[in-house]
Amino acid sequence: MKIEKINEILRNVISGEISDVSLQSEGFQNIVVTFKLDENQYVARLSTKKKEWIKAEIEWLDYLQDNGIRLAAPVQFSGVDKIIEITMNRERYFLSFFQHTGGQPVNVLDSSEWNGEFFFRWGRLIASLHNIGGPSLDLPEGGVNKEFDEKWLNDWYELLNAQLNNFPKTSSNYGLIHNDLHQGNFHIADGEIVLFDFDDSAYQLFAQDLAVSIYHALWTGTSFHPEWGDFPNYFLTHFLNGYLSEGQLSEDMYGQLLILLQMRELFLYTLFKEKWEKDNMEDWQFEKLRELESNIMEKRIPYEQELEKVNNYFTGN
Repeated sequence: MKIEKINEILRNVISGEISDVSLQSEGFQNIVVTFKLDENQYVARLSTKKKEWIKAEIEWLDYLQDNGIRLAAPVQFSGVDKIIEITMNRERYFLSFFQHTGGQPVNVLDSSEWNGEFFFRWGRLIASLHNIGGPSLDLPEGGVNKEFDEKWLNDWYELLNAQLNNFPKTSSNYGLIHNDLHQGNFHIADGEIVLFDFDDSAYQLFAQDLAVSIYHALWTGTSFHPEWGDFPNYFLTHFLNGYLSEGQLSEDMYGQLLILLQMRELFLYTLFKEKWEKDNMEDWQFEKLRELESNIMEKRIPYEQELEKVNNYFTGN
């Protein structure tokens, strides 16, 4: 089994008592496991990405931590490089280690956690991240180019990308970002938000971090709280107020946001089609795929009506 092989690799690389090796995720380019070393919990990531990108990601994480951002920081064990090249099942990986957050996912069913004060802090944290920026690093610009299997998806993606490229890039709307900042990529520890999973970090429009957070928060909130009729407006006002407490919004960012929300649905549609096994899918998964396909084919903007109600946050009117 793969987990047994990873367990063996960890024991060969690190000195100490390793236990509780557990597979957490297996994505396009990463395998992530948690483990205990001498009773302390850590994260190991095996990546097929370029070593230069991983090195730059680690440099940025160190820089962000030095500037006050709470995150799952890179770890270098005694006598071990920060990035280790290994071979598993005849495939090359780069192994790196990170602290565990020591926290848990936000509980969307608990109003003492999933509430306006938390949404405000979420927005404020993103603005703080954008304000810090970072040194010039060897990370991709705009993320890795996406290729879709079906021509109609590729055509639509290229059109959206062309629209996005019409916006000028300035120091106030463009820079190093997390690039996948939804609530699945942070934990709550001691009441604070702790970020992780920076492997998609890129030079991109700041609106991308907003788009990902907004899309997944509204999807999650409306799914788990169908009785909460004004949830979209409640979330957006608190979240955007949080962002404005540390950062700036503009009319251009609003236009970028609408495009990036459509691109998010393109990404999710292809991801789910690849990852979800049709014979084992639940009703909500079939419904979500139908919704995504319909939205893409009809060129609908996700949550457009909800965003129109908070357009004044971007225009200042």
